[in-house]
Formats: sequence, C-alpha cells, structure tokens
Amino acid sequence: MSKERLNDKDPELNHLFWKDEILQVLYWMFGEELGDKVPLERLVILLNSPEDNLFQHLNQLLLDGYIEQHDEDGSKKFKLTDFGRKEAGQRFAGAFEGMQKVGHGECGPDCDCQWEGHDSCQHHLHKH
Repeated sequence: MSKERLNDKDPELNHLFWKDEILQVLYWMFGEELGDKVPLERLVILLNSPEDNLFQHLNQLLLDGYIEQHDEDGSKKFKLTDFGRKEAGQRFAGAFEGMQKVGHGECGPDCDCQWEGHDSCQHHLHKH
C-alpha cells in the first residue's frame, strides 16, 4: 500500500499503515545504531508525512505501549519500549523476509556445511 493510496475514510486501516511504518523506522534506526530516541522532525523527513499526521499516530502508539516520548533539547523524541521493539522486530523481519532468503539450491553463510563440510548440511536440495 502506498501513502498516496491510503483511504482517509478508513481510520483503522490508516492507523495500521502508519503503525507499521513508524515501528519499522524506529526499529531500523535502533538496529543501525542511528539513535534509540528519534526526533519527530527526523520521522517527518524519513516517513515523508506531515508532522500533525505522524504525531496523531505516535500518540496512539504511546497509549498502546509501543513507544515512549522524551522531551529533550526542545524536541520531542520517540523511543521503542521493550514491547514495541519486539513487535517492531517482527514487523521488520516480515517486511524484508523475501529479500533475505538465499536463492534456490544455495546455502547461506550460516549453514553448517560452511565450516563442517558438505555432509553435515541440512539442506538436501542445494548444490555445492
């Protein structure tokens, strides 16, 4: 679903979209060590959304326990809670699952055969 195709007449669908987007961006920034507390201004830029729209959805995520708000240096900053980090991690993994799989017939770098030899491999269909 693209941001342009959001149906403003369906607030639940709209919130689900923004919940995914916000949680995934916060999770990505945390994982890449770009900051665990993300300023609202940065979220506006990364998510390409008006501040009032994001703030509305951020407030709901606060109420639901996914994030916490910190007011620092004259800026509102948002951080994932432990509960939010777990949920965001699942959403992030689901969103990128297809991009992380190895090709058909190939082993990944974490396969046992990489260090224990081809006989120890658990992937019977791959070729070495």
